[in-house]
Amino acid sequence: MRPLRVLLDLDDTLVDRQRAFEDWARSFLDELGAAPDDLDRMVEADRRGTRPRDEFAAEIIRHLRSGMPAQEILERQGRGVVEHIACCPVIPAALRELRGIGAELVLVTNGTVAQQTAKLERTALGPLLDRVVTSEQAGVKKPDPRIFALAVDGMAQGAETWMIGDHPTADIEGGRAAGLSTGWVSHERPWPHPWEPTLTASTPAGLLGMLLARRR
Repeated sequence: MRPLRVLLDLDDTLVDRQRAFEDWARSFLDELGAAPDDLDRMVEADRRGTRPRDEFAAEIIRHLRSGMPAQEILERQGRGVVEHIACCPVIPAALRELRGIGAELVLVTNGTVAQQTAKLERTALGPLLDRVVTSEQAGVKKPDPRIFALAVDGMAQGAETWMIGDHPTADIEGGRAAGLSTGWVSHERPWPHPWEPTLTASTPAGLLGMLLARRR
């Protein structure tokens, strides 16, 4: 059997970034005395963390009519997400099992080194990974195939290589374009393209379980 190499997304794959954002947003709105239904507007503006941060801050300032500087909003949001970040208890166990069968595990994440490293430290996931590649460090973002090439550079040749993530474009289209097998974490969303990922599961734990089942 060929060696196994698994490239993994971080936000909403290994960690529950969406819940962390919503928990921070609730506390932020409470502090400002905003209406509870403003949470939906903040979640929409955030787009699961994929919207450019300056656009996100500008939208929040307009909607809440806040005089808070954009940079302060972004700094508080960044700290707040890290403070609330968590992963399902099944995730570390699944990563340990993958490593136990000899898989190489590489994190491939869009974001800053400082923010993504803080999430790994908070969740104690860092020691379970063989390599971490951030877009800031790489100088290129998913779905650009170059970031996937950087992630596997110098690693074992001839491995069965997967990209596991929740974003249809950044993770799955990007991984497919790089010639990788793909595992999509759907979070109960419909798949938006006529072609299908190699594997699909509604949760990260379910997807990693499917991958492990293929190797047993």
